[in-house]
Amino acid sequence: MTSHQPLGPGAVTVSAGQAKLLLAALSEATDYKRDRAATCADCADQSCATCQWWLQAADAYDQVAAQIIQASQASATRQHAPGHAAPADGEPHADPEPEAGQ
Repeated sequence: MTSHQPLGPGAVTVSAGQAKLLLAALSEATDYKRDRAATCADCADQSCATCQWWLQAADAYDQVAAQIIQASQASATRQHAPGHAAPADGEPHADPEPEAGQ
């Protein structure tokens, strides 16, 4: 009997270092998209189609980052549970599930 839940379709296991790298990249990408919308030459209030696309992409990046954080926390909780051995590499594993429909 294992305490790990089966990974869903499209799930990926990453190391803690990889999760940190992904979170940093998502943060930079989110900031970039929001900055692009804030400095749009086509509109003053971020209402044009291009701005809306940038802002939707930034929101999607934020959602993925939240999923990675949640999965990492759940993994760390499982690893610290009584009777559960830590992975051989000693790092927590995040196995985020992709958003439905994305």
